[in-house]
Amino acid sequence: MRAYLGFELRRLARDPRLLFFSVIGPVATYVIFSGWSAGDRLEGLAAPVAVMIGVAGYGAVAGVLMVGSAVSQERAAGWLRQLRVTPLPAWRVVTVKAFVGSLTAIPPAIAVGAVAAIQHQVALPAGRWLILLALLWAGTAPFALLGLAIGYGLSPRLAVPVNLLVFLVMSVLGGLLAPADYFPPGLRALAHALPTYRYAELGWRSAAGHLPTGAGLAVLTAWTVVAALLAAWAYRRSTARP
Repeated sequence: MRAYLGFELRRLARDPRLLFFSVIGPVATYVIFSGWSAGDRLEGLAAPVAVMIGVAGYGAVAGVLMVGSAVSQERAAGWLRQLRVTPLPAWRVVTVKAFVGSLTAIPPAIAVGAVAAIQHQVALPAGRWLILLALLWAGTAPFALLGLAIGYGLSPRLAVPVNLLVFLVMSVLGGLLAPADYFPPGLRALAHALPTYRYAELGWRSAAGHLPTGAGLAVLTAWTVVAALLAAWAYRRSTARP
């Protein structure tokens, strides 16, 4: 398993798409849009801080779902059939891929945080920065697993647009780009049921010095369990095909 993990980490480091989709795009988004609500308070925070966390989460979700899309190409190339003959069980393959995918959350969090500090003088205690980074990394678990479920379950022609659709819908309705505080009541209730909102909520509450909410952790846990089951099922199904 350690050798497989090292192999996947090297592949990830050589993928140039990671830099564009999970770092450059979110940084540009923050620079352009972070000033429009600078005088407001969102999610109990000054707007530049709240928007920083939302946009960093946007980049993180983009990165982990991108890794899921790549899985469909690996399957089409026959790589999963080769993994099937190794001693690695399905749960270990899925776990390694999900872990490697989750690492793509770290670069956008650091990059957007640095830009926020420069552009809007966003300042947090060092310990709070570290906790925020850790939460933005750990909270990507349901998205990494969901991306793998789509990648293992669909052909490359379908996996890429489906992942993109899932990303856009969850990002917009989950309040990563447009704050859920501005949503009408019905959409706000929907946002609270989505993992994207609860993921960003981890960061918002951490930046404010608060613990995660029980409801938020329950939503993230439920999505993670369901996505893990779907990813494991899709992997077994894909490798069982002739």
